[in-house]
This record gives sequence, C-alpha cells and structure tokens, in this order.
Amino acid sequence: MRLKLLVEIPDTPGQLLTILQPLSSLGANVSTIIHEHDNRTSDGKIPVHFTIDGSRQVLKRGMDIIRENAIDIVQIDDVLQKETQTFLVLGDITTGNIMDTIHAIDDLKDVKIASVDLNIGNDLQESVCKLTVETRNHRKLEALRQIQEISDNNNLILIKEI
Repeated sequence: MRLKLLVEIPDTPGQLLTILQPLSSLGANVSTIIHEHDNRTSDGKIPVHFTIDGSRQVLKRGMDIIRENAIDIVQIDDVLQKETQTFLVLGDITTGNIMDTIHAIDDLKDVKIASVDLNIGNDLQESVCKLTVETRNHRKLEALRQIQEISDNNNLILIKEI
C-alpha cells in the first residue's frame, strides 16, 4: 500500500528524523521526500511531502507516531486534514471583548489559533484583530459558524476569510 503525506515541521535540526526514524523502525519504506525549505508557512514551519510504502497496519501506526510527535499532517493522499482561515475582528478593545473572543475561539474543538495581529485604534474603540485559525477534521464551516457566534456575543464585527 502507498500513502502520500504532506506534513509541516518546525525549521530546527533533527525534525525530519522524528518522522523518518519511527517509520523506518516500523518497516515502512519512504520512497519520496520533498523538503520545501524555502517555502515556510505563516508560523515558520516547513512543508515536507512524503510517499510511504508499507502494509496498512504499518502505515496506520506510522501516522499515529507522527501525530504523537505533534507533527501537523496537512494532507493525506491529497485530502486536506488541516485548513487555514484568516479573519478580521473589529471592535472596542477597552471592554476586553477582543481578548474574550480570542480565548473562546482558542477553546473550540479542532480549532487552533495560528496567529494574532492586533492593531489598536487611536481611541481604542476602533481596534482591529487579524486572526488566522487552523481547523481539523473537516470542521471549517462549523468553526466559522462558532467564531461568528462568539464575535456576535461579544459585540464585535467579524469579517470572514480575508
């Protein structure tokens, strides 16, 4: 059986080995590696494409090991496992609503805040927060609905998918 993976790893020495050594010890054969060192993600990680051959059990265990090592699996056989969305949240920072919103979004299941960029207006009432969130398990639409609800509850304006 053959499996194609796209993962994102931190740009630090030895990170590729955290994937290759366990796969090798399981008896999987890594037939292709494309390490995109010059194509960093917004959080500084490096995309790595793998083609792995092995039995179904070996490949399943290999995927488990990759996840246990907190490696982001972006695609499995060209099917997205992680989707990224960027939003603007507008509102009054003096009420704390923007921080409450950020914490509430961060607590959502299968949602991870990848970056936050806050621009505080002169009068504090017209602040803008740019949020980039990553969703897993095909929960992009559900996450969008929940983020809209959180923003509404905190009297903030949400501008979707910039």
